[in-house]
Amino acid sequence: MKTFRSKLWPVLGFLVVVSLWVIVSQGRMLFGCETDTAAAATAPTGRSQILHSVGLPDKTCLFTISAFNNYGFVKSFLSRVEALHPDITCLIWVVADNRQVWGAQADKSLPSKILDDLPKRWHSVMVEELQPHMNFSFLELAFRYDLQCFNTAIKPAAFKFIFDRYKPSKILYFDNDIWIMQPLTAIMDALEKYSLVITPHATQPFPIDGKQQDERQIILAGQFNFGFVGLAATATTFQWLDFWGERLRYYGFAIPSEGMHFDQNWGDTILSYFPQEKYFILRDPRYNIAYWNLHYRGKHLHMVKDKVMYGSEPVVFMHFSGMSNLLNYNIETISQHQTRYKMSNFPKLRPIFEKYLAMLKAEDAMRWRHVPYGFGCFTDGTMIPDAVRTYYARMLDPGSSRRDDAVAFREFVAYHDPFKVDVGSKVSVLSWMLQGAHHLIVEPRGSDWVPEVAWQIYMSRPDVQSAFSDPFGKHREDLHGWFRSDGMRDHGLEPLKAHIIHVEQQQNSVVFQKRLPFGVNVYGWLNGVFGVGEASRLTLEALDEVGTPTAPILLPSNEQHEQRVTFVKPTRLPAYHFNLFVANALNTDEIRQKYPPGEWKRHYNIGYWAWELEVFPTPWLRNMEIFDEIWTVSDFVTNSILSAPGYAGKFSQPVTTMPMGLDMNLSMYRPNRELFDFPEGTMVFLVMFDFLSSFHRKNPLSALAAFKKAFELKPKAKVLLVIKCLLPTGHFAFEQEFWQLKDEVSKVSRVRIMIDVLSREDLRTLMASVDVFVSMHRSEGYGLVLLEMLMLGKPVIATNYSGNMEFMSQLPKEFRFMQVPFTYTWVNVSEPFKGIYKSDQRWADPDVSKAAKAMFLLYEDRTRLEACRSVVGPLFRKKFGAQSIGSRMQLHLKSLFSKPKHR
Repeated sequence: MKTFRSKLWPVLGFLVVVSLWVIVSQGRMLFGCETDTAAAATAPTGRSQILHSVGLPDKTCLFTISAFNNYGFVKSFLSRVEALHPDITCLIWVVADNRQVWGAQADKSLPSKILDDLPKRWHSVMVEELQPHMNFSFLELAFRYDLQCFNTAIKPAAFKFIFDRYKPSKILYFDNDIWIMQPLTAIMDALEKYSLVITPHATQPFPIDGKQQDERQIILAGQFNFGFVGLAATATTFQWLDFWGERLRYYGFAIPSEGMHFDQNWGDTILSYFPQEKYFILRDPRYNIAYWNLHYRGKHLHMVKDKVMYGSEPVVFMHFSGMSNLLNYNIETISQHQTRYKMSNFPKLRPIFEKYLAMLKAEDAMRWRHVPYGFGCFTDGTMIPDAVRTYYARMLDPGSSRRDDAVAFREFVAYHDPFKVDVGSKVSVLSWMLQGAHHLIVEPRGSDWVPEVAWQIYMSRPDVQSAFSDPFGKHREDLHGWFRSDGMRDHGLEPLKAHIIHVEQQQNSVVFQKRLPFGVNVYGWLNGVFGVGEASRLTLEALDEVGTPTAPILLPSNEQHEQRVTFVKPTRLPAYHFNLFVANALNTDEIRQKYPPGEWKRHYNIGYWAWELEVFPTPWLRNMEIFDEIWTVSDFVTNSILSAPGYAGKFSQPVTTMPMGLDMNLSMYRPNRELFDFPEGTMVFLVMFDFLSSFHRKNPLSALAAFKKAFELKPKAKVLLVIKCLLPTGHFAFEQEFWQLKDEVSKVSRVRIMIDVLSREDLRTLMASVDVFVSMHRSEGYGLVLLEMLMLGKPVIATNYSGNMEFMSQLPKEFRFMQVPFTYTWVNVSEPFKGIYKSDQRWADPDVSKAAKAMFLLYEDRTRLEACRSVVGPLFRKKFGAQSIGSRMQLHLKSLFSKPKHR
């Protein structure tokens, strides 16, 4: 027993020491003391340095990536590596391809034959096995990119997978058109010290001779050639792989002019994002010799007894980029990617290239080149044109996230599984591309039908746009003829021809009703969190409230705010007789350009306009011509149109005042002062505006001045002014105005600026939580927020001028002290609005003293708040509720519907 214990204690002691070492090491990592130690025992952070510390053997993996059709090159490459480096037992082929071949003529057994041919001592990894190391579907990459780009875009996930599965301390990646001639000892040694080992394309300047490649192409393609990358299992490496993989999700195309060259130009960031002790740039001229550095290395290359030499030293590896298609390769050009040299410039180079070619042919490297690419087709066997891949990428690009067609694409299309043709309740990518062009406001039908794929081709060809400048009008037939012949051929769309012809026949057989049923297609920015967007939703609600059939249809988005609402589900099919466009006159041209003319003629079209000045801009009057009728939100706007120079005697379209209202569900307005940190017992005044509606027109500085005047000499008054504003991005003038507002606010006590982007629910809570609303506007087309607050029963102190008088004139006499008198002043606005609000017009200059007096009256006698809640709220909810306004709209529309359509 003693003998057993005496043997056991040293073993237990060793295990305790090792365990303590691991715990301490992990603790140091967790607390940031050792940021680049090999990751701990939990995958995928790696174990190599822990394995070293307890005397276990190190492990290096080497891998390459290709589709099935390049298996011949993979096999010959790995065979040479194995013969040269028998110590690298972890040789891996990552298969960037699909085991299920969808092409109708394809031999579906080929993938299995290839995988069976792979030597058992090597490892194959199918691309779907990488999925746990991507936070998105790998099918996105397979569809977004062509074969070459897909092979490189999965590289970060492949590194992560290999670190996780095989637990190596080092991983070497090589393109399989590389000839490794000598052991990779220097790289292995470097990875003992550094996290990343990379090689530059060139370390000496190129001649300035106009030939390719030179520094310009290298700068665009990336300083480092990622045909080789060496990584060690460190925290730095995994930071890099996360960054790299996120970028390659969207930006791994071969478009150098747009900052993308496969996976490699992201390597330039290594120098900036990581300290020098984390990476090693391998500048040795014997490594990664290729056409891009022959301008100084080529003269040093020669063969001695079948060994490739660089001067007097053996070459470690050469990259034969541009040679992969041996059937078309011309050795005299060295590489199809360069024009600087021919083989005759380097006579001693020829034997090297001939030997490499002989090896490939002896190894039958082209044997499997005929295998079709598994991600080249939809599941029905239809080849995927590049134009479809490009469109798919654009719709999912974060830079397109606010485009209406991109929003619709993400909502309705089964983009997570883009190859499928039958996707159930969603729309397949193929079907989406055959639907009418989605940039149009409504689905183009019948003779107006132009499929999305055709529109994408049209937009990519300035010459075609010039030749067919009116694609939905006089050039429609000519454009269709061009697309069916040259367009489809030039852009590789022949595989879609049968689908396109089938859908075209369906469209040609469409029979339209002579007169569409009664109802309203309501057009607007239905998902926008701004005034005119809210107006479109309220119009839709008012019509729905009285049972008028409606179809909500989105207008093209031009707003700059990030927030959207999603509770309105739009359609692209205008099913009813009336088209009602809740958009202002200046949007007319864009609407008309994106509306199929044949569809337009089938409806009675109404423009629903607002305007903020006394005289409507004469140039905008022409926008009336395409409508059958104009509605305005107030008599103020109606009069501005009727009194505009150039209106009288030139336009026959009727102009009708049709005020807006809303369904005031009081249960949705629940006060919660604690949510906004409003002090108990404090009277809260609210100013609310959007910088996109003009800082000068909304005039918050006058509201601030009135508040200061009312309470500056009453420091004990428990009051608070909240200025809630929406601050868009993308214009310097808005930033200047915001800083001006902040500066003025800093001079007044008990004032708070709120720039939080609130949900609709939180905004209602804010409105219910304040006591008084203040609007010292210079002009309003209508003033929906003012109406909403009055319907809520809140006092509204507002300028006694412009469109808000459509409803504020209804205030009972005892509340008219809230109407602020004004004088006139000339219009003066900042740069974004100078083209809209002209300085030769006038608007209101509200009386700050009278506004201050109204504020103090409400503060001094809080019974007025309750009186407003009990008197004004019910009155305005009745007069301007959705039922009342909807009935007014419905009555007018039914009157029109009973008559023949007229112009």
